[in-house]
Amino acid sequence: MRKAKYLIIIVAYFVVITLPKAGVSEPVDKLKLVWIAHDASFSLAKVAKRYATLTGTEIEVIMLPYGSDWYSRIATEFAAGGGGFDLAVWDSQSLAEFAEGNHIEKLNSYVDNSSLLSFEDFDQNSLKRYSEYPVGSGDMWALPINQDAVGLIYRKDLFESPKEGKNFEERYGYPLAVPKTYQQLKDIAEFFTRPEQGLYGWGQFAGEDYDFNSSAANNFIWSFGGELWNSETNEIVGYLDSKASVDGLNRYLEMFNYTPDKERNWSYLEINEAFKRGKLAMAMQWYVLFDEVGNEKKSNLSEKTGFANLPGAIGRDGRFRQQVMLGGQGIGINSYSNNKQQAWEFLEWFMQKPQQLEYTKTAKTSLKSILNEPDWLESYYKNQIFSQVVINLNDYWHLPEYITLLEILQQEITSSIRGRKSAKVALSMAARRQELILTKAGYKITRTDNIPDVPDQIVEPVENTAVVSNRDGQK
Repeated sequence: MRKAKYLIIIVAYFVVITLPKAGVSEPVDKLKLVWIAHDASFSLAKVAKRYATLTGTEIEVIMLPYGSDWYSRIATEFAAGGGGFDLAVWDSQSLAEFAEGNHIEKLNSYVDNSSLLSFEDFDQNSLKRYSEYPVGSGDMWALPINQDAVGLIYRKDLFESPKEGKNFEERYGYPLAVPKTYQQLKDIAEFFTRPEQGLYGWGQFAGEDYDFNSSAANNFIWSFGGELWNSETNEIVGYLDSKASVDGLNRYLEMFNYTPDKERNWSYLEINEAFKRGKLAMAMQWYVLFDEVGNEKKSNLSEKTGFANLPGAIGRDGRFRQQVMLGGQGIGINSYSNNKQQAWEFLEWFMQKPQQLEYTKTAKTSLKSILNEPDWLESYYKNQIFSQVVINLNDYWHLPEYITLLEILQQEITSSIRGRKSAKVALSMAARRQELILTKAGYKITRTDNIPDVPDQIVEPVENTAVVSNRDGQK
């Protein structure tokens, strides 16, 4: 009955179609929008066809691969002051850089003058993550378009097999189930790693491009009690290279023992392909890409695939933490566009509930009117588990220097993945290099602890085994 009621609600919303206010701007034949190629952008393009039918304005969605090509396409156009596109979708971390450079339109006045849209329509945490810069200023430069996080995909048929469950419990002393801790994740990955059968226990992002390996390693670092920095004092040394951070990175490195040999260059694409071929028992994956393995039209293993949130860890201080990498993007207007008002009118229309109900079949909306509906929460597996992890989301630095800080972290984590540096050395070098970037940019770094001096060149044996004070709890 509840599902039937939900379908009726959807139909009712599509009967009444909200249009932008007529006569506000001169119509244009086409608006160009830049995003990455994935289910959410395909869904946007599909919904936007209806806008073209209603208004005569085509929305051309320029879809690029996830990674540096996507970022560079946007950043290069902005640096040149170009209007090659009217709208763009960017990662949450890029907001500070684009807003600080005045490359994007501040949306406060647009929303203030709108009779269709208000900032109150959106989940306020989403606005803080994807729209606001500086933090706490109330200045909004984007509208949330895709809430996302790193989650867990796993083979239900393996986990629910009585034979596998019996063998696992005999070996590890506790029942086989979706892992709640990174120690359980390690045990399960070890158990299912069977190269002779073409099966491996785990898959994780590892490539050096853009944020591939750091968006994977951060989940471990944060959950073990580490930090990327101290946002109040601007300290990086002593935080990124703390013992807790090193513990987390070591556990990430240790998990490569349970992945296919060539997986140390993988992005999300390779993970989904390997999973669909039956090579992985578990893997991390972005929520927005769950459908690639959960949709029966895209994967023969869809019925055998389960979805969950990443586990947590007990750190050296005895505390359990479950910190998960935030993903997702906001959408905004290119300040160099000749069609800024028309671009805003599309956003006004697209963010209305009928359009968002259609779009959110494959993406995560931020409209409170949808998020607060029990029927919507129950209508799709991703909605329920995402609502459980929202309070545990963490993110990179929201600074204009983000991309430079990211490149350094990526380089140093890559050096540890390749076995050129230990986790300790890699994070120490990254911390020093990143602090130098902030110092040169004029940030005041306030020391709260005595940080030991780290020489420029460190030669230390590579140790890819996690060293923690206690075994993760198994509950």
